[in-house]
Amino acid sequence: MSFFDLEKMESASKSNLDAVQQLSSKLFESAEELAKLQFKTIRAATDDNFENLRKIISVRDPQAFLELQASFFKPNEQAERLVEFSRQTYDLISRFQAEVTRLTERQIEIGTQQAQEIVEEICKNAPANAEPVVSVFKSAVEGAGNVYESAQRAAKQASEITASGIEAAANAAGQATTQAAGKKTA
Repeated sequence: MSFFDLEKMESASKSNLDAVQQLSSKLFESAEELAKLQFKTIRAATDDNFENLRKIISVRDPQAFLELQASFFKPNEQAERLVEFSRQTYDLISRFQAEVTRLTERQIEIGTQQAQEIVEEICKNAPANAEPVVSVFKSAVEGAGNVYESAQRAAKQASEITASGIEAAANAAGQATTQAAGKKTA
């Protein structure tokens, strides 16, 4: 007599393989998006540098050269670009993290359900004098489920705290940049 249904095991294996494939696909998509963001940022910086070089080449007198050189130093604009790049990177990472969390939660739910089914099957087929062992086994499975739920709640709270901290830092940097720009123009 077998406690395991081969069709269920095959189905679980296929489900796990699909989940790993989805995770892998999402990882590659996110890496591709991050690379595109980095290339876009590098491209914009390179274009700006070439434009500045064109301006330098066209300058004819030393005073205009000094004025042009001073105009290149724009810390506020550079800070705004850095803040925007950071926000876009954080958004990308957050979306990837949410997708991984969703896939993981779904797989854990499936695994928990399968474990419960196995426990029920074992309990149905256990000898009458094995009741204490079955009870301990059930308690262990329930305890593991409770530990997972607690860990999941803690991970979500940590993620929310991190997200709010990063958002607050980005907002503070943006405000500082705006204030610095206001002081410079005043």
